[in-house]
Amino acid sequence: MALSKSDFGKLDSRLKNIIDQPVEQIEINSDLPPTIEQLEDNNKTYSIVATILFIDIRKSTYLTENSQAKSMVKIYRSFMRMAVDCVRKNGGVTRQFLGDRIMGVFIDSVDESGLIVEKAVDKAINAARSLLTVIDYSLNKYLKSKVNGKTIECGIGIDYGKVLVTQVGMYGVEQDENKENEVDCVWVGNTTNHASKYSDLASGGEIFISDNVYKQLSDCYKDVWTEVAKYKGSKLFRGYVTSDYYLDYFEELGSPTKVEPDDAGDTENQLLIGIKEIENLQNKLIQRERELAILEERLKNENQRLSDQYNKEREKCIQAQRERDHAQTELNKMRIDYYKFLCELIDFAHCKAGYVQHVTEKLWNKIIGKCFEMGNILNYSEKQIKSKVDCGLIAVYSYYKRYEEAYDVIVVMAEMNSVWVNMENETLKWAKENYVLYKLQNAIERRLVNYTVSRKHRDSFETALRKVKQMRGV
Repeated sequence: MALSKSDFGKLDSRLKNIIDQPVEQIEINSDLPPTIEQLEDNNKTYSIVATILFIDIRKSTYLTENSQAKSMVKIYRSFMRMAVDCVRKNGGVTRQFLGDRIMGVFIDSVDESGLIVEKAVDKAINAARSLLTVIDYSLNKYLKSKVNGKTIECGIGIDYGKVLVTQVGMYGVEQDENKENEVDCVWVGNTTNHASKYSDLASGGEIFISDNVYKQLSDCYKDVWTEVAKYKGSKLFRGYVTSDYYLDYFEELGSPTKVEPDDAGDTENQLLIGIKEIENLQNKLIQRERELAILEERLKNENQRLSDQYNKEREKCIQAQRERDHAQTELNKMRIDYYKFLCELIDFAHCKAGYVQHVTEKLWNKIIGKCFEMGNILNYSEKQIKSKVDCGLIAVYSYYKRYEEAYDVIVVMAEMNSVWVNMENETLKWAKENYVLYKLQNAIERRLVNYTVSRKHRDSFETALRKVKQMRGV
């Protein structure tokens, strides 16, 4: 049965009432967020400053497709029970259950004078540690032995900031408005969205937190984190990660039960995202070039008719020129973005042998080739390009024992870098064996003699020079 005209009129009136009502914002000063019972069916919202935690089962679709329905009931029920207990025991509450993921909310605890006695971010970190400990030392142990050898792993994302809470839905079902209440609350704001994205990006057994969370953390929790940047779609998310951050007594619990490792895993996933971005940028460049060609052809045709239709067509010609210039500017911006993205991929290789290995030499050749090709289009010299990504190139070339290419980049670094020279040992050994170390020595000496290195960084260059001379025995 379709919506009747009478029902349409009622719904139209309700929608108008929602849109017309002003949004009232109420600040909450409590250890706990508002419940659905506290919210009203209007545009009144509650504003809280909170830490939002999302925990998400990794590869849940694959797990569901390869498990019986009864097995999944046990997995999901035990997962939900574990998550609720771990959040509650650390001073938080659970507010959303989405099958394979749960949201936890934590608020600063304050004393009677208003001073914070326990930070919301500390509560969330301890909840995350509790979750990882229970998964690997309890839940997986029982799943593996009693649910067809299954095990799970989860990613956890956390952000901190302001969140608005409001009620959505309506009262009543069908014609009986007292039969059932179809209402829920939604959590509005970047904090909730970012925590969810961080959870999506976290690897199995990993906690991914925002910069806001890290800044608020107590000092005793800050030593275990590594600063990272991860892509989701075309957007870059920066923050801090740590893996297997268990509770302090974990060694007393025996051995963990973990999902079998996937070697390519997350590195491969991030690489695929990066490659997809390259393809998207390339396609946009091609489209811009086609648009530019069309505009140039239009401009040519306008010029040919200009002698006969000068007054009438003059404005069209000017407009076409503007469009062409705008298209050229946009194309150049795309080229610059593409070049910067390639440089970031190469720069990220510095001191990351695992990343260099997973990308493979064949793909590195393609990425580096594209970087030099785009740099030439942007009128950068070969040395300028090498200087831009010097440490990343040295890491890639030296890893694959392409020492001649790595050494050439080190010499360029000595000629152009204003801070330091990457003295990669294996490459320098190759240079010594091939009697070309003098090139690096000459380059460093010229910089020092000509005073093209600032006083602040001369010590770095002088240290490098002494090392080269010592290797040469001069």
